[in-house]
This record gives sequence, structure tokens and C-alpha cells, in this order.
Amino acid sequence: MQTAGKPRPSWLLAHDPLHSAKPIDSISVAALLYLALPNLIFLAGWLRWPFAVFFSLLLLWSAWTAVDWRHVRWRGPCRAATALLIVATAFAWCALGGAGHFLAAPIDWMVRDAVFGDLVFGEWPVAYAEKEGTHYILRSAIGYFLPAAVVAKALGVASADLALYLWTVLGGTLFLFSLPLPQRPGTGLALSLLLVVSFSGMDLLGVLAYQGDWPELPVRLEWWTRFSYSSLAAHLYWAPNHALPICLASALFYRHWQHPAFPGFALLLLALLPIWTPFGLPALLPFIALAVLQFLAEPRRPLPVVPLLVLILMVALMTRFLGMDIGGIGTAPPLAGATGTPGETATRDHLLAYVAFVVLEFGALALALWPRLRHSRGILLFATLMLMLLPWLSFGPSNDLLLRASLASLVMLLLLTLNVLQSAGRPTVDAGYPWLLVLILLIGTFTPFHEAARATMVPRWPPSYMQNLVEQQGGNFPPHYVARLDRPDVRLLLREPSLTPDRERRRAASTGGQRER
Repeated sequence: MQTAGKPRPSWLLAHDPLHSAKPIDSISVAALLYLALPNLIFLAGWLRWPFAVFFSLLLLWSAWTAVDWRHVRWRGPCRAATALLIVATAFAWCALGGAGHFLAAPIDWMVRDAVFGDLVFGEWPVAYAEKEGTHYILRSAIGYFLPAAVVAKALGVASADLALYLWTVLGGTLFLFSLPLPQRPGTGLALSLLLVVSFSGMDLLGVLAYQGDWPELPVRLEWWTRFSYSSLAAHLYWAPNHALPICLASALFYRHWQHPAFPGFALLLLALLPIWTPFGLPALLPFIALAVLQFLAEPRRPLPVVPLLVLILMVALMTRFLGMDIGGIGTAPPLAGATGTPGETATRDHLLAYVAFVVLEFGALALALWPRLRHSRGILLFATLMLMLLPWLSFGPSNDLLLRASLASLVMLLLLTLNVLQSAGRPTVDAGYPWLLVLILLIGTFTPFHEAARATMVPRWPPSYMQNLVEQQGGNFPPHYVARLDRPDVRLLLREPSLTPDRERRRAASTGGQRER
């Protein structure tokens, strides 16, 4: 088939006819609202009022033009029994992570609790010092914390932990509702949900090959070599501020990318991501390219000008804000060894480790999926290429680019796995049951099992919001969280920063002089 003289690359754009051309519905709108709320809070709390009004109206204008509200399907996503099981899964899944502190939270939550406490106790924008007329302010992936911080400001710090947990559960629930899960309650739905929460690479084989011993509980499995692709569970437990927006955006992309209304919807969706995480757009980049190919292959359609303009302006705003002092964030060389020195890079051992990493983390799964797919091979190809490329790039002290930008591609592999397993055994499929795929997935379950074991076996520790971030860091300014407000344009846009209270002032401000938690 040809369109306007151009051959349509059908093998690349062939899509899931059941799940990839869905019209915008109540779940899509709820996910957009979930992603939009922190943006509106940030604009109102950080920007001077004329700019806050301007950018807020831009977002509302984009939402008005990007979605055809007359044709939104306002109905429940599934039956009540199915919805109840999905919601219960989200509550249990999120309880194993740091939000709520019901069980042992990952150690990274010590920093996240400090950031959260600064947003609760401090006036916005939060500052930690003023030196020679320049403020050192909080700038990081703060979108996740903002709605819960507003609740805690209104109800008191005692409500902070619960508010953040419920906000996390809401995001996890919307993500699960966005997946192509069975619509009827039963074994199929339960197994599909189990697959989602246990989806991971075969880290166990990497540990056995490189360490030679069976790993003890609750040791983490994912850093068996010098780079890592985290399981979905580890993403949610260790970095929900990055995981939730990327997971939601990836699932929404797969859900709608072949629908005629997708271009405007996608532009609005992308505009909402930067306040959540700077890695959202890089993570989705290969699939954005695929969507552009789809748009060009279709009959001529008008470009959604307003959502595109708003996307450019929002990305420009957040790039200037998040990019302050970005040069101070330490980065190890790609494929670096234990010491991170350039002389250790690209050696034979490192290249062998790269090959082993590719095979065990995603390569075997991708090869098992390819012959069974009757559609979406373009998504599988782009996801695989992205995952192969990322180990050669590096940004952040723990290579945050590798950890976070891989998530969208991993979610796409999950979506394709769900589809293949659900279609297995149907009369139209004659390749037999995908036992190899099942074996790969079963080996992968050891990683999230170890994550859950950590949460239950390690002693629980309560959150503390009494120390600000700099105090928690021993008086240091962590460069991936704190930056100098030395850009004239950003200083013009932002309100006057306020120094966050120290421990003593927080105690005094706590309701009824409550003791430190």
C-alpha cells in the first residue's frame, strides 16, 4: 500500500489491532490528570504569578485541543471483580516499596524522605543556602512528591507518609489498568498480574556465572556486572519518582499509538513528563521516532500545533530549571570497571560482560518473542536497539541514564510478553505453547523475589522528616539535587527562594510539638 507516493513500511508499523488503537477513554484521562497535577502544583508554587498563570493556561489550552472530549469513552475500564483484584495488587505491590514505610524501605529512601520533608516544611522554591547573593535551591525529579506534600502541608506532617503511599498506589493502579490484561477475573488475570510484578531479566544466571555461588537472601541481584537494568519491582521500590511517569507514558503509548487522535494526545503527554523525571523523554525517544514514522505514513493530517507549541515551551522551561549546575553531576565512563578509570574501559573483559548482559537481561527474551509476534515488531526492534545502546552511554554517578532511560523499553517488552502469552494456545496460533518464554520469565522472578525478601527480612525503619537534605548529607550539597540559582532567566521566572527550616525549627513547627518519627 502506498500513501502520497510513499511506501508504507508495514512490517515496522504493524500494530496490535486489539490494544494499540484504543480511543481515549476514562483511564487515559485519569492518567493524564495524574501526570498533570504535579505540573500545575509546580507552576503555582515555584513560578512568579504572571508566569504561573501563563504556563498553566498553556497546559489547559493544550489539554483542550489535544483531546477530542466529545468522543472520550467515559466508562469503567473493566468489571468490578477485575478492578478489585487490580487495585488490591497495586496496594500490595506498592507496600513493598519505600512509600508508606510499612516494611523495610530501600536505603535510597533516606534521601527521598529528606527531599519530601523539605517540600513539606519549606516554602517553595526550597533553598539550602545563600552565598554571595546566589541561592542554592532544590532541583531534581520532584513531581512525584508534590501532591503528597500539599496534603501534608494542609493536614500536618503526620499525614505525609500515608499521603505519599496512597499517591503511589494511585499511579500503580493506573499503570495496571493501562496494560492489556485479561478482562475477566480468574487464573489468567492473576497470572498476568503476577507476571507484571515479577518481570525482570535473568539476573540469577549472571550472579551464578560471575560469582559462582547461589545468592543469599536478601542480597540484590541486579548489579552482577558493571551495569544494570532493574526489574519493574526495583524501579518502583527504589525510584518511584522516575518509574511511575515512565511506566504510565509507555503503557499509554502502546495503548493509543495507532489511533488517529494519538498525535495531539502524545504531545500533551510528553509535555507533562519533565517535572517528574528528566529521563522520561530520552526513555521514550525510540518510540517517539516510531510514532513520527506512523504519522508520516498516514494520509496527510494537520499537525496539532497548540500541543506542539506547549510541549516546546514546557520542555524549554524544565530544561533551564533542571539543567542548572548539571556539569557538577559526576559521571563514570561507559563500560567502566570497578574504579571507573578510562584505562579500564572497552577491554576484552568489559565487552564480554556487555554481551552476557545483553543476552541475560533482554536479548534472550527478545529472541523468544520475535517469531511469535504477528504485530508490533517495530516496537520490539526499537526497544531492543535502545537497550543495546544504553550501556555505551553514561550520565550520573550510578549511570542514572542507563537505569532510568531503559524503563520504557522494558515496559514495551512486558507488554509484548503479555500479548504473546495471552494468545498462546488460540486456534490461530500454531507454534505451540511458548515454554522457552515461560522459562526465561521464571528465572527472572528471582530478582523481584529478592527485592520482596529485602523488604520483609531487613528491619523496618521509620521515615524522618526532621533533617533537611543538606543535614542528611553531612553538610554537603548533593549536585544531582541542589544547584546554584545563577541563571538570569530562571531567576526571573522563579519566586524568591526560601531557606528550608533546620531540625530545631521543624520540631517547633510540627503539630503539638510531636516527636521526631
